[in-house]
Amino acid sequence: MRLLGLKLINLASFMYLLTASFFLSQNLQPSTANVYVMPAPFAFSIWFVIYLLLFIFLMKSFFANEELDRVVDHIGLWFPLSMFLSGTTVIVGTTPSLLFITLSLLTLCVVYTIIQRLNLSTQKYRTPFSIYLAWTSIATIVDTFVVLKANGVQELFAIGELGWSAFILAVGGLIALAFYFIQKDTWFPLVFIWGYGAIFAYQENTLIKFITGAFVVILLFIIFFSWFQKNRVS
Repeated sequence: MRLLGLKLINLASFMYLLTASFFLSQNLQPSTANVYVMPAPFAFSIWFVIYLLLFIFLMKSFFANEELDRVVDHIGLWFPLSMFLSGTTVIVGTTPSLLFITLSLLTLCVVYTIIQRLNLSTQKYRTPFSIYLAWTSIATIVDTFVVLKANGVQELFAIGELGWSAFILAVGGLIALAFYFIQKDTWFPLVFIWGYGAIFAYQENTLIKFITGAFVVILLFIIFFSWFQKNRVS
């Protein structure tokens, strides 16, 4: 009964996420949306992939094998909480949205960590959360700068928006590399390739283009080189 309850809560939270995203979301004002880390609009279509993968995960959970039941049981309420927070992000005002998306990111980190520690026989159960976590990471970066701009913050510790944007994008790229090498996770950096590629395509600033373009090339090279090496050995 406990597992069934968790699965129903997961489904209800997912429905809330969809409802909030498609029917209740607020549009950004053009003045606040124009930040250096904003990706091209097409980048946000990745949400459809995330929704689909989460839906498949949820549906499979109702006909789960023992291993998937173990995943659902261990991630517990952290998973529905992350969806609730993510959905709420798009219906509150610009400034409070940063709090909700940050909390969503933190809960997803907990979910991801729990799944990693389960030592599952396959990584397929991790995939939806890898993609969800990676995109929420990028969305948190974007939302941070949108909120700062909306509140008239032009400098922080004597560093302007461009400087902080370059720094945070570099840190994000390094995190994507760390996920690939430490967590053996290919999907996480692939999402960063998608997001950084969209930023590269949308922004005109030379420094932003250099950083995002460089990480796209580096991540693609590492992933394809590793794939080539693995297939050549096998």
